[in-house]
Amino acid sequence: MEKVILIGAGGHARVLVDAALHDENIEIVGFLDDGDIDEILGIKKLGNTSEIEKFRNYKFHIAIGNNNLREQLGAEIGSEKLVTIVHPAAYISRDVQIGKGCYIGANAVINSKTIVEDMVIVNTKSVVEHDCILKKGAHLSYGVLLGSSVKVDEKVYIEMGSVVQRGIKVERDIR
Repeated sequence: MEKVILIGAGGHARVLVDAALHDENIEIVGFLDDGDIDEILGIKKLGNTSEIEKFRNYKFHIAIGNNNLREQLGAEIGSEKLVTIVHPAAYISRDVQIGKGCYIGANAVINSKTIVEDMVIVNTKSVVEHDCILKKGAHLSYGVLLGSSVKVDEKVYIEMGSVVQRGIKVERDIR
């Protein structure tokens, strides 16, 4: 069982904790956050984000939606220490490649031959059709629909409900 510390305590972190509690291979031992939240769904705060170094014996998941901050923290921690969390109600085709530190939300669908690089968020009810590439740190908000063969560049954010036609390269945020 992976013992994991979350970084962050906002709404995205609460969603991640709920998903992780369904995974018998992951134990969330606590979270680090700079705010004043002490507990998320029974998971206790262990300290501030400046204390990451104290917990080097653990794996981490960065539960922060901000792409730039997620990438900065990921670089500090190192990808080998990042754990991907997949909600049990997600569907992922057998030949999809998923990197480290990703989150795949409830009722998300990722179809055949898609590549999902490190620290990508595919949020609730998003659909990623076949042959897509989601570059490092990309973030699909809830209900995003990517047609086949879409490429989403690094750290690009796509707003909820957006539809991206097949074959498009998304090089900047869609808000």
